[in-house]
Amino acid sequence: MNDQNPTPPVFPPKEDFSKETPLGKSASITEIFECLLKHPHSLINTIRQSEGPPALAGKLLLLTLGGFIIFGLTLGSFSFGDQLWAAPLKTIMGLLISAVICLPSLYIFTALTGTSLKLPEIATGLAATLALIAALLLGFTPVLWVFSQSTESQPFFGFLVLLAWLIAVSFGTGVLIKMLKHTQTTKTAPLRIWIGIFLLVTLQMSTTLRPIIGESDNLFTGEKRFFLEHWVEEMTPKRTSMKDGEDREEYRRNGWEDESE
Repeated sequence: MNDQNPTPPVFPPKEDFSKETPLGKSASITEIFECLLKHPHSLINTIRQSEGPPALAGKLLLLTLGGFIIFGLTLGSFSFGDQLWAAPLKTIMGLLISAVICLPSLYIFTALTGTSLKLPEIATGLAATLALIAALLLGFTPVLWVFSQSTESQPFFGFLVLLAWLIAVSFGTGVLIKMLKHTQTTKTAPLRIWIGIFLLVTLQMSTTLRPIIGESDNLFTGEKRFFLEHWVEEMTPKRTSMKDGEDREEYRRNGWEDESE
C-alpha cells in the first residue's frame, strides 16, 4: 500500500495594503483629493503612518467644506433669494453636527470589530469619508443644477437630491471599510450598522434644519418632525381653502371640505 500525502489546501494570499505609497507630509489639497478618488489605500496608509494626523484631517475638512458649499449653492438655486446662502449654511451645519454626534458611536462600533485602529485614526478616517462624500456630490452637482433650473416640482427635485445623497454615502463610507481591511479585520458587521445609523442621523438633520429646498418665511422651524413624516407631507398635494366666488359645487363633488366655513 503506497502512502499518499494529501495536498495541502492553497489559500489566496492576503492583500498587503502596506505597499501602497503614502502621501508626503507636504501633500497639497489637490493631491489629497486625487488620492482619495484614485488611490484610497495610499491615503489610508498616510492616515495610519502619519505623525500628525490633525494636519491631514484639516485638509480633508477643507475639501469637505468646499464641496458642500457648492452642493448647497446648487440646492439654493432651486428657489434663489435667501436660500442661496441659507442652503449651503444648513447643509454644512447638518453634516458637521451629524459627524460630531456619530463619532463616539463610530469609535465604539469600530472597536467591536477587533481592529487596532486608534481614535485619532478613526476620526481622520471619518474626515476622509466626509471628503469623499463631498467629492461624489460634486459629480452630481451639474445634473442637479439642470433640474433645479428646469423644473418647479419640489418633491421631484428633493427625490433627486435624496438619491444622490444615498449613493454618495454608500460609496463614501467605503473608506472606513477599507481601513478595517488594512488591519486584517474581517468582522465588518458592527461598522455597517454604524453606517446605517449615520445615514438616519443625516436624514433627520435635513428635516430638523428645514427648509433646505424651497422657500419659507422662517430660516428655521421649531416644529419637531420625523423625516419620513415630513416627506409624506411634502409629497401629498396641499388643499387650498375656498374663497368667495369659487365653484363650491365642484369643490364638494371632489370630496373636499370647505376650510373657510
